[in-house]
Amino acid sequence: MSEAEVVFTSSEVYSRGRREYTEFDIVLIEQLVELSKQDGMTLEKAAKMIAKQFGIANKKEESQDTDPVPYQMQYQFQQQYSARVEEINKVQQANLIEMEKRLSDRIDQRNTLIEEDMRDRKEREERIEKRLELRDDNLMKMVREIQDAKRTIVSAQEEIAAAQKKTWWKFWK
Repeated sequence: MSEAEVVFTSSEVYSRGRREYTEFDIVLIEQLVELSKQDGMTLEKAAKMIAKQFGIANKKEESQDTDPVPYQMQYQFQQQYSARVEEINKVQQANLIEMEKRLSDRIDQRNTLIEEDMRDRKEREERIEKRLELRDDNLMKMVREIQDAKRTIVSAQEEIAAAQKKTWWKFWK
């Protein structure tokens, strides 16, 4: 990050030959390491991306008297923002789950109504079919009765015609 001329908020105070960094600096370094692991990502590119993401100004653009407080405040704001985003995501997730449940319930209700309607239609069709069968049976019965009546009439007419053809002298024969 120093190569990209980004100011660390470290106190630059060495304690036993080591540099001390703030928590915000550690987060920046961790992100630098993560970004540099990606293919084609140089340390310089990663440092510039992190500087842009956190709004960290270039050393040349900033005065030498940089106060580390704004970075820490920015880090705190970033943490608060992340917490709020996470909370909003949880609420949205809960709302989404509730909406899915309501939608599922509605679908189940509609499916139940459709099944009931199909059963009613099937019962209605069966009743209509039974009525039609009964009507057909009655019609066939009437047709047979009419045919029997016609045969009886024709038979009677034939007997009458045969009786009329007999002469009076053959009548007793």
